[in-house]
Parts: sequence; structure tokens; C-alpha cells
Amino acid sequence: MTIHWRLSLAAGILGLVLAGCSQPPVKPTQATKPDYSSDEQARMEVERLLKQAAKAPTIQAARLRVQAANILIRMDRKEAALSILGDVELEYLPPSLRYEVAQSRARAAQDAQQPQEALRYLEFPADSTYRPSLEQATRIGELRAEAFRLQNDPVSEALELIQISTNEQDPALLQQLHNQIWNALRMLPPDQLQSLSLQTGNTYYEQGWFELALIHKQARGLDQLNELTEEWNTLWESHPAHLVPPQSEAITSSEPILAQRIAVLLPMQGKLNKAATAIREGIMAAYFNDQAYGKPVPEIQFVDSTQVSEPIQLQNLINEQQIDLVIGPLQKSYVSALNRSAPMPAPVLALNYDHNSEFNQVFQFGLAAEDEARQAARKIWSDGHRIALALVPMTNWGTRIRDAFEEEFTALGGTVADSTRFDRQEDFSRDISSLLATDKSAERAKQIFQMSSRKVKFEERRRKDVDAIFLSALPGDARQIKPILAFHYAGNLPIYATSHVFAGTSDSQRDRDLNGIQFVDAPWSLTAPSETKRYLAQKRQDTDTRFGRLYALGIDAYKLYPYLNQLATSEGASIQGETGALSVNPDKTVVRILQWAQFRKGSPQMQQARTAQP
Repeated sequence: MTIHWRLSLAAGILGLVLAGCSQPPVKPTQATKPDYSSDEQARMEVERLLKQAAKAPTIQAARLRVQAANILIRMDRKEAALSILGDVELEYLPPSLRYEVAQSRARAAQDAQQPQEALRYLEFPADSTYRPSLEQATRIGELRAEAFRLQNDPVSEALELIQISTNEQDPALLQQLHNQIWNALRMLPPDQLQSLSLQTGNTYYEQGWFELALIHKQARGLDQLNELTEEWNTLWESHPAHLVPPQSEAITSSEPILAQRIAVLLPMQGKLNKAATAIREGIMAAYFNDQAYGKPVPEIQFVDSTQVSEPIQLQNLINEQQIDLVIGPLQKSYVSALNRSAPMPAPVLALNYDHNSEFNQVFQFGLAAEDEARQAARKIWSDGHRIALALVPMTNWGTRIRDAFEEEFTALGGTVADSTRFDRQEDFSRDISSLLATDKSAERAKQIFQMSSRKVKFEERRRKDVDAIFLSALPGDARQIKPILAFHYAGNLPIYATSHVFAGTSDSQRDRDLNGIQFVDAPWSLTAPSETKRYLAQKRQDTDTRFGRLYALGIDAYKLYPYLNQLATSEGASIQGETGALSVNPDKTVVRILQWAQFRKGSPQMQQARTAQP
């Protein structure tokens, strides 16, 4: 049990003045000291106490046996302690001493991993002539809570601890109690917490705890959790859990980023200008959505990253303009320069990745296809496949995707048996034949024909050592590749693809050839449109294209920034965004967990992802 006892059980028993006793308390002797210089001295003290008890009147004998038992408990001789306490005849003792004997018995039983016995010792018959002191009631409650914990009964444990906490005045001990209550409640599934919160007999204290725990089970992300917790704090402002929050209840000790002025650092000219424009519109769409709902919004200043192009220039801008946060830059080279520079005077949420830096000075967020490849590797592994082939385009991004997939799948224990980079559609059949080794099958048959004078029946075959295919291809190429795979006897191999396979808009006629392919994509493309997306769709015709995902990046950058510090220091915490479920690694890299879909009858159908978190 993690609560520190106000007094050790032995010291508490020895130091109490027992009300209602007909015999005077035992005077302190050497036996009352909590520690002994050797086990031999402790053993001799136990023998002395037991000899005295054998000659003493009933009540004094009980006190002496309790002292002896507590020494044995400290010596880790629980069974011997229980044996001594078993000789005490409770019915002849005054109520106060009866409580102390019961506590000693329960403590020894728990130390001997006998929680059921401990609970039995702590069951007291009603006694109208005696009411236990607050100290006694607290220690009994603590013992009962520990016994329930040992029995794996978190509800009863939490109820006992809640009862104890209502009388606790020591801030440090109250904090420990609240932490324990929370640890017990967080073990309960949402449906059980829901049932507990609907009970009509709950006290004010119990109801507040149940509702707080339920919020943490039901919240879909850190953003929703913070919002629901604020509502709880308003409704339960006098509740002990509001006044002294459990330390594990706080998502993190880090404070959210409260930005009054934000600089959006994006290129306003050059080859990245079009992408930057989409990101900027996404940011403003999220901004206007918050404003429409009466949420506080920061002042946003757009800065051309082709003009403020050096870290020192950005540092000066932040200081001169009193900037609280920077969103951007988009250029990878600029992100690299920031990671190599001195820390900025304000947090920076870069919209690209630089995985080669030794130190990450800035938060990094983007739509890296490598994230999709790694998630595909985890999905293939979790589905039970161990040997895979990779089929990617002959481009720089295709090579990066293949390398990321192979690295992740190999780290999991899988094997990438072979990979092919395709280029022209007219070569697809040759490339796939080589990947599946059907060309070798045909070559072997040709050799046999030449060597044999008899007519030989031949059936072309593919390699049999693989059980899955990883594919990254644009829709037009994928529509050609899938039938060719079937032609080369790979129609029964499951295919896992990146988001490139889906154009963004469902086309059941053209995409029938993609049936069966599983692919990973962002909620922006797979789920019902959010209010922010609907707002943008009224202004732009490209929200459902691959380019349209850049709007989603801008929306999420604006939505993500307040939680960056919290996410970076809270393992497992995330917020639900347009580009995926977003979490932050300790190295300040934003990780996206996307959703899985499968083409059926030419249309993507959502499926429940079972991939492990990174």
C-alpha cells in the first residue's frame, strides 16, 4: 500500500490511551522500541512479552500479545504473529482494544497474502457503547482498501479510500489518497463506470469521482478531454478531486501553449507557394470556426519564409513582434537550419520533417508518406503475415516509402523477401512477373521443353514464400497493377497500400479493379466531413483531392499547437485531427495514426484498425 502510515501499527498501538479499559496502560519499556539491534534481541523480547502475558490479567495480557505480534510482523514472521493474536479472546476485551487486536490480525494476514482473512478480522459487530476514533476508523479503512486491492476489487477499494479521504486533513496524505483512488478507478472499463455513475445511492464524493473517471475513459483525445475536464471542474468546484487533483489525473505537468500572437511562416513565392496557400487557408478556416463558436482566438501574422529565411532573422522577428508561437516553416532545409540553431525564444511548429538532426529544437509536423509505410508494416504484422513483397514507384518518394516499410517490418521481426520499383505501365507485367518469380517458372519450363522429347504439360506458378504485398501507387497505376497481380497467380495475396491508392473521391466504376486492397488514409478522406471541411468545400473544389490534404494539415496545425507541450510529455496522449490521431514523441516529432479502409464494390469501406501504436 502506498499510503505512509501516520504511525507504524506497533507504535500506534503502544502509544494509544485506551478509553474504557478497566486496567491502566502498560508503562513504556524496552519492548516498545520499534527497532532492535539484532533478530536475537527481538526474539528475546517476544519471549519476555509472552511470558508476562501468560501471568497477566486478560486485558493486560492482550496488550502484551499485541506488542509481541507487532515485533514478529516487523521480523517478517506473519504466521507466528497470527498464531499469537489467535490466542487473544476478543469477547473479554473492551471495544477499543478489540479494534487494535483486529487491526494487528488484519495487517499480519495481508502481509501473508490472505486478504479474505484480513477482511474477516475487520468485520465488527454493532456496538452502541463504543465508537472508534477517527484514527482507528482511518487505519481500518486503509486495511480494508488494501485487502480489496489484493483481491482485485477496485470498486470496493475506491469506495473505502473515498470514505477515508473525506476526513483527511493532511495535504500530503490527502494527495496520496487521491492518487490511490484514481489508480483504482482507472482500472474499470467505461461501461462499469457508467453503471456506477447512474447509481442513485452515491454520495457527493463518490459521484464526483465516478464522473471524472468516466470522462477520462470516454474522451476521444486530449483536446476533448481538456474540454470535458473543464466542464467537470465547473460542476464540481467544491469536490476534493478538484481542490486536490490526483497527480496521475493531470495529463501532464506541462502547461498548454496559450498564444496571443502567432506568426505563420510560409513561402509566399516559389515552387512551394501553392502548397503554402492551401495550408494557410486551412489555418484560417480553423481560426474562423473557433471564432464562430466564441472561443478565444490569437492574432495571426503571416510571414514570408523566403524573406525571413534564416534562424537569426526569425529570432529577431519573434523578439521584436512579441510572437508567442511560430507555425512553419514548410521548407525542409529551413527546418534543418532551425534544428541546428540556438533555441528560438518561442515554440516553433515546423510543417516538415528533418529526421537527420541530432537535436530537435522545434516541433515537426507534416504529411510524410513514410508514416503510412510504417503503419502498413505494423498492420501487416498484426494481421499475422511475416514475409512480404514491396511494390513502389521508381521515384524518390517511392524509395523513401519502401525503405521506411522495410525498416519497420524488419524491426518487428518480418522479412521483406523482395521489392520492385515500377515506372512505365507497359512494363508492369514484366516487373510484377519478376517480383513474383513467375518469369523464372516460365524459364524453367522452357528448359524442360528443350531437354524432353515428350510433350510436357506446364502450369506457370508464382513464388510461395510470401504471404502479403505492400503497395504504394497512385490510383491510375494501382488499377493496372491489381489485375496484373491476379494474372500472375497472386490474386489471393492480401495487398496493403498507402493513401496514394485512393484519389480522395469515391468512383465505384473506375475503382472496381481495386477491390480487396486495404489502405491507410486520414480521417479527412475517409470520414464524414467536419464543419471546417464543409466550410472550405464551399470555397474550393479540390478539398477531396490529394492536394486537398494540405488544407487538413493547416487545420491540424492550428488545432494542435495548444497541446504540443502536453503531448510531448504524456505517453499515450493524443488529439483527434483531420490528418489522423496526433501524438508527439519526446523528440518533438508529431506522429499520425491513420485509419484503415478496404475497397469493396469500388468504394472504400472503413475497417477497425488493429495496428499497434508506435
